[in-house]
Amino acid sequence: MSWTELLRVFGGLVAVIAVFVAALWLLKRLQPGSRASSGPMRVLSTLHLAPRERLLLVQVGEQQLLLGSSAQGLSCLHVLSTPVPLEPPSAGQGLSAALPATFPDWLRRAVEQRGKAKP
Repeated sequence: MSWTELLRVFGGLVAVIAVFVAALWLLKRLQPGSRASSGPMRVLSTLHLAPRERLLLVQVGEQQLLLGSSAQGLSCLHVLSTPVPLEPPSAGQGLSAALPATFPDWLRRAVEQRGKAKP
């Protein structure tokens, strides 16, 4: 293999990696729900019922709404007269309390548990 061929292959590899990194950055920027709420509306909680169905607790100003999201669309199920106080889950609230909120936290915990299991 000559130096020009090697340089050409290396240049192609760098170009492919650059396109891959740019695509990942673009997907991260355009991902819905990843932006911080900057306004009077916030999604307080989400409960997934089925692959395309979920319940959303949304706060608009001082008012909270329970919304249903499905393949057919979005519908307001209930307007709460008194706001639901949101507290972080305590240690004894089942499986959801045991799972970390983000993938890096989950990965860190899995590696730590695997390290403890080895003799």
